[in-house]
Amino acid sequence: MPLPTFRVELTENQQITPKVHKLVFKFVEPQHFTYVPGQFVSFILPHEGDKPLKRSYSIANLEQNPENTQHLEIVVAYVEGGKATEFFFNARPGLEIDITGPFGLLYLPEELPKRVFLIGTGTGVAPYRCMLNQLNDYPDTEFHILFGAQYEEDMFYLDDFKRAAEQDNIFFHRCLSKQDPLSEGCSKGYVQHKLESFDPSPETDLVYLCGNPNMVDDVFNLLKDKEFGVKQVKREKYVFSKY
Repeated sequence: MPLPTFRVELTENQQITPKVHKLVFKFVEPQHFTYVPGQFVSFILPHEGDKPLKRSYSIANLEQNPENTQHLEIVVAYVEGGKATEFFFNARPGLEIDITGPFGLLYLPEELPKRVFLIGTGTGVAPYRCMLNQLNDYPDTEFHILFGAQYEEDMFYLDDFKRAAEQDNIFFHRCLSKQDPLSEGCSKGYVQHKLESFDPSPETDLVYLCGNPNMVDDVFNLLKDKEFGVKQVKREKYVFSKY
């Protein structure tokens, strides 16, 4: 059975950090799209030959109702020599392209434990931005959002995360691997070090991982040593391709 295909049109292409662009699309055919926050879509890029060139991006929409949405927001990170980088960074409003999806299991279940850690590096925070309005449905769960980057200038969607963290059960932590913090709310080091400071326990915690595959593997191994099971760690790696 073929996957459903949607035609979308680019309406906005904005550089939001030195190496990240935010792209917004509207749905053309069909004109509506339903997803679960935390999922991703695949873009079918222009290609030569018979084999499709696909790239997957997490849905970054921030909206109250993900059913029958009319727009799609993604963030694209720069990859040197990458075909997707060249295509998306130079795309202009009016461009039409096909997508398939939604895909992925990186979403919140109906019941959650005492604490949930949403850990992402770079554009790996996109699915967590998409989840922010859902967190209100879990007042008894403590959410810790850990955003890892090399420098402060690499971070984005900060206003959205900080606004969410005004709630009593949501906490936002920024981790810088190559820069001493210049502003309040940042700490020096990797997200895995920040996670260790909370002494995560399989008895009380659920951990989400998205972004750099080295980070995902490091945190997953750390949690395995603490006897976390596979159902207590949800992960999605971003594999960067130049082809």
